[in-house]
Parts: sequence; C-alpha cells; structure tokens
Amino acid sequence: MLILAAGLLGFLPSSFNIDSWLGFVTGREIWQSGLPHHEVLTSMSHGITWVDQQWLAQLAMYGIYLLGGLGLVGLVNMVLIVSAVVGAVVGARKLGASPQAVLWVLPVCLWLIIPSHEVRTQEFAMPLFVATAYLLATDSRAPSRCVYWCFPILLLWGNLHGSVTLGAVLVALRGVTVAWERRNLLLHSARHWRRPLVLVLGAALCPLVTPYGVGIIAYYHTMLLGSSVMTNVSEWQPVTSVAKEAVPFFVAAAIALWLFGRNPSRTTLWEKLAVLVLIAAGIDVIRNLLFFGLFALMVMPVALAWGEHSEGKAAAPGRGPINAALAVIAVAAVVFMSAVTLIRPAATIELSFQRTGVLTAVERATRADPPIKVLADVRFADWLLWRDPGLSGRIANDARWELLTPAQMNGLQALFSVVGPNWKQAARGYRLIVLDTKHDPASAQAFSSEPGSRVLYRDGERIVILRSARAAA
Repeated sequence: MLILAAGLLGFLPSSFNIDSWLGFVTGREIWQSGLPHHEVLTSMSHGITWVDQQWLAQLAMYGIYLLGGLGLVGLVNMVLIVSAVVGAVVGARKLGASPQAVLWVLPVCLWLIIPSHEVRTQEFAMPLFVATAYLLATDSRAPSRCVYWCFPILLLWGNLHGSVTLGAVLVALRGVTVAWERRNLLLHSARHWRRPLVLVLGAALCPLVTPYGVGIIAYYHTMLLGSSVMTNVSEWQPVTSVAKEAVPFFVAAAIALWLFGRNPSRTTLWEKLAVLVLIAAGIDVIRNLLFFGLFALMVMPVALAWGEHSEGKAAAPGRGPINAALAVIAVAAVVFMSAVTLIRPAATIELSFQRTGVLTAVERATRADPPIKVLADVRFADWLLWRDPGLSGRIANDARWELLTPAQMNGLQALFSVVGPNWKQAARGYRLIVLDTKHDPASAQAFSSEPGSRVLYRDGERIVILRSARAAA
C-alpha cells in the first residue's frame, strides 16, 4: 500500500483532469455564493435549474485547496484512494481471508481501481463504499444492529457523490436477503418484518436527505435514466466500449463467479447477489468498475480459501529484517513524496496541455472585448473558468453535460467533429474558440480557415482562434 501511495504521488499531475477543475470551480461558487439552484457559470445553460448533488465534496475540494493548494488536494486524494484499498484488504482479512489469498487477488483488483485515480468528488465516496460493504457483509454472516451505521454513511454519501445510489441498492439488497432468510418467520410474526423493512426503506430515503429535498429526485432521474450524458460521455458507456477496461473486468468477474461456485459455503447469499449487482453495474457503466474492484478485493479472497493452513507458520529465517527494511524504504518514499507534493508549484501539477499560452491568449482577447463569449473544448472549459473567474456566464459549456439538452449536446458533437451542413450552429455568437487539435482536428482547421479569423495562440496541440463578428453571427 505504501508503494501504491508513492506511485499515486509520483504521477500526481496525471490525476488532475477535467473533473478536477470542475470540482474547484463549483466549490468556489458554493464558497462565495452559497448553494446553487440556477446555472450561472455557462451561457448555454444559463438560468436553468441546477441541482448540485455533489456540493459537499466540491466545497471540501475547494476548502482543502485554500488550506494547502493543489498539492494538498492531491495528497488528500491519495489518502482517500489508499484508505479505501486498505479498508477493503482489512475487511477481507476480518471476513476470514488469508494474506496469501489477498495477495493473489490484489493485482487484478488494483487494475480496476487505479484508473479512477483522478482528483474529483468520486474519491470521497470510495472509503464510504468500503465501510458500507463491510458492514453489510458482516451483517450477512452475523446479524447485528451495527448494520444500521449504513444509514449515517448513506446520509453523508448522498451529499458527496451520486454513486450513493449504488450503496443504497446494496443496503436494500441486504433487506431483501434478510426477508428471504426469515421467510418462514414472516408468515407468523409481524415483528420480524421490521428489520428488512427498515433496511429497504432507509436505503431509499437516505439519499434524498440533502439541501435540495425532493428536488434531488430529478437529478437522479436525469443522470440514471434521462440524460444524453449516458450516450455521449465515454466513462458512462458500457464497459464493452473500452477493451483495456473490459478485459480485466471480465477476468475478475469470471474468477469471482467461479470461486463462488467452487466454494459456495465461503460466501453468503448477500455477497453473491451483491457481486452480481456490481457486475451488472460495471457492464452497464464504466465508472462502476471502481466499486466492483473494491468489493471484489474484499470478498474474492474469502471465497478463494487459499493459504489458510500456513497462517500460523513462522516466517522464513532472514525474511523479517528484509521486510522491515523494505517497509522503512517505502515509508521514507511516501514521506518524501508527500513533502515534495505539498511544496511543488501549481504550474507543475496542472496538465501539460493546459499551458499558460492558452490562458494568456484568452485573457488578452476578453480584456480587449469584455462582452466576448468563449466556446472551448471541454478539456479546457472548467480549467479556464478556474483560472479566470471573469469568464463565468460567458463560456459556452463545461463538463456538466447533464445541464445540456439533447439538441445542444448533438450540436456540440457536430461542431467538434464538423458533421452535417449546419455544424457551426452551436458556435453562433461565440467569437473566441479554444480547441485541442489532437481531438478536434477538423474543427480547428475549419475555424482557423474562416474568413477574417485570427489565430491568437498555437503550439501544435492547442489553438485559440478569434473569429470575426460576421462569422460568429
């Protein structure tokens, strides 16, 4: 785990991406203006209802930034990831897994977990997911009132990240399995209905306890059922759309199902059903692979039942000093990397494609023409808003795709890929264009070739284009 921590800190710049800047921008908005109810940051969606389900995590991100800058945010992000992995490992051991079984399962699960190392609100949910899963797994083996600690966890989780719906499903699933296990008693005594009903109803109600009240239901409906995000954003696509994600996922899922079938007595009914739910969730949406990986790390070693007879054996002679030396080196590496992370300049943390040349060109253009509106590739939009708060309300859109209508989403897709006779429609009124020439080559070429356009900045990968007023109209 120390090696994982050092690695995450060593590659910290790659952890700051689109959702990182979105978290900072919205966190700053909450800090300065309070809880948002209407969109004010972008022009395409300006004035529409904005239910910011992740408000508490965004506020936490910005508060941490105020305390210690981007370095401290990155350090906290590492702690959240490592604590979730450690929690899953400890949970596996407490549920009866041997150290050898955990070590065999760990690499496959980390392959699923590590891709989700980006600094964003989702990381705040990781330890909460592990705590909820452990409470439910423990209760499925020896029922106790401790399972009700899931409810305060869900209350907190419901204000941090939308993945609380996954946690609520697992809690409700435990209520269903309790009812099944007590099915004979339920026919003769109303008292035995209390526990399963409390778990099911509590799981349904806890995610709704937010400052938005029942308005949060519309958010979940949009994100889970009625949003064009699910068809246009890669990490909301089915896992089969990305081979490098699909292969380790299906390998881990196959191993889990095989182990459950081979040693059925090692796992409980709830654990088996929970794995099936998480496999289905992972197949449906790539973002859910993280949670399947964490749960598999906790439960698969238990089902593996390997290495149990060697638990009491003494370590081989000479191995103790070697392990101690390696531990000291790993601790020293983490301490060193943590110190470096806290003092390193913000410019060295920001992604390489977000260079100051882009920001300088945009700032000069907006100072020269204050009402000018900006249309930027989503890779730059929230970063520009973060670095220049004066762009609020003047930038077309950002990473909150759920605020766009399907027509607006399709218009932007056509614009960036130059598809259709009216592909420029979404750029009407926007004179300043910021593009990534690697991802938007056709669009960059088309806008830079417009009559009267001027290229304000170009470095081979990024381009800032000032269109003529006539072309923008």
